[in-house]
Amino acid sequence: MANDQPTSDSIQAFEILKDIKPKFAMINQKEFFEHKFTGLKDLSYLDREDVTLYCLTEEEFVFVRTTPGVNIFDTEEYPFVYNIQHKSAEEMLIASHEAVYQYLKTKPERDGSNIAYLHNPGRCGSTLVANMVSKTKQCEVQSEPTPVLNLSLIFNKKDQPVTRESREYLDLIKATFLLLCPDVNKKYFIKPWGIETMSLFPLLHQALPGIKEMLMCRDVRPTVLSFKKLIPEQIYKSIIPMKMSLQPPNYRDLWEKVKRGEGDPDEAFCFFILSTYHAYMEETRDRDDIKSYSYESLIEHKELFTKSFLKEIGVEEEYVQAAMSALEVDSQAKSSSHNQKRTAGVKASVSDETMEWAVKLAKEEFGIELEGEKGRVHNMPHQWNKV
Repeated sequence: MANDQPTSDSIQAFEILKDIKPKFAMINQKEFFEHKFTGLKDLSYLDREDVTLYCLTEEEFVFVRTTPGVNIFDTEEYPFVYNIQHKSAEEMLIASHEAVYQYLKTKPERDGSNIAYLHNPGRCGSTLVANMVSKTKQCEVQSEPTPVLNLSLIFNKKDQPVTRESREYLDLIKATFLLLCPDVNKKYFIKPWGIETMSLFPLLHQALPGIKEMLMCRDVRPTVLSFKKLIPEQIYKSIIPMKMSLQPPNYRDLWEKVKRGEGDPDEAFCFFILSTYHAYMEETRDRDDIKSYSYESLIEHKELFTKSFLKEIGVEEEYVQAAMSALEVDSQAKSSSHNQKRTAGVKASVSDETMEWAVKLAKEEFGIELEGEKGRVHNMPHQWNKV
């Protein structure tokens, strides 16, 4: 065996020479580093606190060792973990899936009971909620870790959608989440990338029976409007084929059936959002343990929302005021790609015709009832304030 190839009890180590990540790239991958092989390390190197899971592929897990003193889980300073993790990386480490499975066998068995996970479609207040949880100092918060998105994209490119019967993926899911949340004595809160991550609904609880799941949602029209304001106009108009290609196969096929013409971008984002809610409704047909929380109910009932949400993730009521202090600031103000400078003064609208199309789609294809001008989901199950 060549001396640069990992074994079942070793990992490859690489010195990072240069950051070559494209300016607008939103996820992490090992190709975004110019790097040099430095040798093999024992798997125990993964025990270091400054070594964290960076991304994964169908063959390997990729870790980085970050600059001493940088807390990549500080969402107040670094709203999105993928940004600071990439910028502060000093060393890259690569291990095969099998090596990582062997490594995890040396650790205590865990069922994910110290992990809370917030499903969301994006642009729905999920980053704000993550910052609220961070303010309590009771959880390690990871906002949009790339490995969770990697998992979903691996599943989404299959010819058939994943279901509860897709048990061949459970080891990969479990390993990914245990690597993201390694300390058995800490609570973790994960807010994933929206839109593409819906394929985790039928599998997450099977891989980690103790994990606590919630859904963050928002009225359809303002959610689409938020995407439209955030994404530069020319990109917004051209991004749909690429974004649609990353969806689970059943939703890709449905889009081809329901789209009008080449596919209007506003209608496509309505479709993305409704697909997430449909996936949630499908998973909760026989489950009542995934509560739904809406942005609108947060704004209307700040304290009651906060009390309920913190209780759901196992944080004591004494931290409610600390959590609510996050409502006084822009939760994304320090993000170079997501701050208010991108949206301030941007004029955009979502037409009544688009919403009429969305209402029809929701009812006929998803069994979702939208009501009102803003497109609120009338039949969203397990709402926190109606349980």
